[in-house]
Amino acid sequence: MISQRHYILNFLNILNFLFKSVPTPLDQNLKLDADSGTKEYEPIHYHKLVGSLIYLTITRPDLNYPIGLLSQFMQTPRDIHLNYTKRILRYVSRTTDDDIHYKSATPIRLEGYTDADWADYKAHKRSTSRIVISIGSGAISWRSKKQLIVPLSSIEAEYKGAVVAACEAVWFKKILKDLDVSIKDPILLYCDNMSSIHLARNLVFHAPTKHIEVHYHFIRERVLIGDVDLQHINTNLQTTNIFMKALGADKLRQFTTSLGLSIINKLILRGSKESLPDTKSNEAEQTYD
Repeated sequence: MISQRHYILNFLNILNFLFKSVPTPLDQNLKLDADSGTKEYEPIHYHKLVGSLIYLTITRPDLNYPIGLLSQFMQTPRDIHLNYTKRILRYVSRTTDDDIHYKSATPIRLEGYTDADWADYKAHKRSTSRIVISIGSGAISWRSKKQLIVPLSSIEAEYKGAVVAACEAVWFKKILKDLDVSIKDPILLYCDNMSSIHLARNLVFHAPTKHIEVHYHFIRERVLIGDVDLQHINTNLQTTNIFMKALGADKLRQFTTSLGLSIINKLILRGSKESLPDTKSNEAEQTYD
């Protein structure tokens, strides 16, 4: 289990944050840009607030998208950006006990999810690759990054994203091997784009994709030797959706569960006030509703 509960509580205590909690960090399908809002806000305070929240993304993948979105307005933040930063704090105060839990009973197996948005940035038309790598019951790596070169099609964007996920997963497999943990099963990579899956499986030369750099065909070799198994997944079940848009409460909980985020009962010391039966029962029944 990895947790930043102590950091969250201290952070909220320093801010004297007592606002009502909310079930999601952002409004569903929210779109923000530098021109949103009406009044500019003091950058120094905004920098400190967002900077402290960025530290939480180390163990909280559910905060990756909202904090990443608001960190884009560090230069000239406006009132609306500050308001949504406060909303993230309200969400964090509600989910202080959310930890990534690695269950010992779960078989050790590497799995990954890969997705990409084609030309999702209006200014430069670059795409964004989003990946998640899990081992057993919990995520161990997640990333959302702009692609260096503007892709000419959605297939190319998705294919390049799959390559990034394959490289990351293969690297973790080598690390586990160095630790004497052998994984015999192929790495399962889930992608919601059938064309990129066919491109990775079919070694026939494709004229429409001849411009793709050679190093991006790394995934073809891994699929051929059986090291990586690229499988299709329905878009509605694609875990990387949590890194690409603001979700509703139900979808957010679905994907955080998929990432291994869950409430783990705290360790209770014998003789402490928390060890009383009624208190312990109340903690075990804690929910977000």
